[in-house]
Amino acid sequence: MPTFVVETYGCQMNVHDSERISGLLLDAGYTQALADTQPDLVVFNTCAVRENADNKLYGNLSFLAPRKKSDPNFQIAVGGCMAQKDQDAIIKRAPYVDVVFGTHNIGSLPILLERARIEEASQVEIKESLEHFPSTLPVKRDSAFSAWVSVSVGCNNTCTFCIVPSLRGIEKDRPADEIMKEVKALVAQGVIEITLLGQNVNAYGVDFGDRGAFAKLLRPMW
Repeated sequence: MPTFVVETYGCQMNVHDSERISGLLLDAGYTQALADTQPDLVVFNTCAVRENADNKLYGNLSFLAPRKKSDPNFQIAVGGCMAQKDQDAIIKRAPYVDVVFGTHNIGSLPILLERARIEEASQVEIKESLEHFPSTLPVKRDSAFSAWVSVSVGCNNTCTFCIVPSLRGIEKDRPADEIMKEVKALVAQGVIEITLLGQNVNAYGVDFGDRGAFAKLLRPMW
């Protein structure tokens, strides 16, 4: 079975997305690469906010270029916020990248990898709106005792200093019953620390017109 590794840059939402990426790949028949071994696939889950994020990505892509040249079966995928923002630039600077996918279509990664392998050409797929809420995708959690749970994705604010709304889209809130179902399942599995995730969690409820929704969500969790 092909092996993979996911390299994650940036925020907690990216860490959570990387757990979903790992879950998708495991479901697709991949296995996680052991330490100090060369994986068959490297996935970069990128950030467009943190300082020097682009230098880190392109430096790592350049490092992998010789291996890609010598081993055409080796695959490289770039996702996350930088992929959402700079998809054309990534392929221009690193044309050997197999897949570029955005923040809204993580679930497409296994199909895009297979298509790149069959067509022997880079696959770029960027969606402008969310296809599936991240927590509906399979997950491979890094910890048995703590977990991320997404309550919302995106942000409706337009702060001049922040690029996040243009990369993650407008706010989409997850129904409270779905959140509670996931929380209860995690507790039953032995998780003792749960972190609620969103670009702007205290705005939870704006998507369905309930300004008190976040307080109502927290109350049964105590």
